[in-house]
Amino acid sequence: MSTGNRAYPTSRGSAIIRKRRRRRQRIRRLKKFLAVLVGIFLIYKGVSIFGADIIEKVMGKIKGEDLRVERFIEKQENSNSQEYPQELLELLEKNPETYDFVTSYPDRSKYQGKVIDVSDEVKEGQVPLFLQWDRRWGYDGYGSEMIALAGCGPTCMSMAYTYLTGETDMNPREMAEFAEENNYNTEAGTSWNFFTDGAEQLGLKGAEIGLDEAKMKEVLDEGKVIICSMRPGDFTTTGHFILIRGYDAKGFLVNDPNSEENSGKHWSYDRLQPQIKCLWSIE
Repeated sequence: MSTGNRAYPTSRGSAIIRKRRRRRQRIRRLKKFLAVLVGIFLIYKGVSIFGADIIEKVMGKIKGEDLRVERFIEKQENSNSQEYPQELLELLEKNPETYDFVTSYPDRSKYQGKVIDVSDEVKEGQVPLFLQWDRRWGYDGYGSEMIALAGCGPTCMSMAYTYLTGETDMNPREMAEFAEENNYNTEAGTSWNFFTDGAEQLGLKGAEIGLDEAKMKEVLDEGKVIICSMRPGDFTTTGHFILIRGYDAKGFLVNDPNSEENSGKHWSYDRLQPQIKCLWSIE
């Protein structure tokens, strides 16, 4: 499999990189402005609800994380270094959770191809949360990309497989290799057949289901999980796969392979429904 190395054209590639940098700088300025507005609102409204100490701690944490990411990206851009692929810098800008993964890219050889043991993360009756940008497999290739950038489909299937079988052999790297070897990775991304035909090859059963709240809850009540192909929205700006692992009175519970934060939230059906393109029950 590819190792995630990138080659950049000299002239045209440099122009594209400069254009991306200017765009990201504009986005950062807009984010700063919005952050100020949100901060003012939280301070004004939040103090009366949560207390000044809690609001101060939350705002401090957010500001610290944003500043760390911003400084790192600006350093790379100002140095004109190609040490970090542009795709990873864009990933970090969109998702600060990936900071450790992105900044460890120069040391990726420490992780690529090494033995992976996820047994400590597997607990009976719980769907494990695997993140596609985990350093253990995120730098490994999936088609022409890294698993961190394009491996949401195999990562979701890895979570489903591990939960349903109790086996730990099909971690996201192994699942990505399986998808490639069986032609489920296409130029457009992971083929939807992966969640039906591919599931069958893995000893599972995958079936497309209707986008209906009652049906989704029925499937989850039967001990199955649901994998969804998502439109741009809360989870993606292009396309993405997530796994729904359960629900309670507050909403659906999601394992988003690209975000721990999203995976810790409750999601109402009304919020998810317009973002779901297709969904499959996996058992």
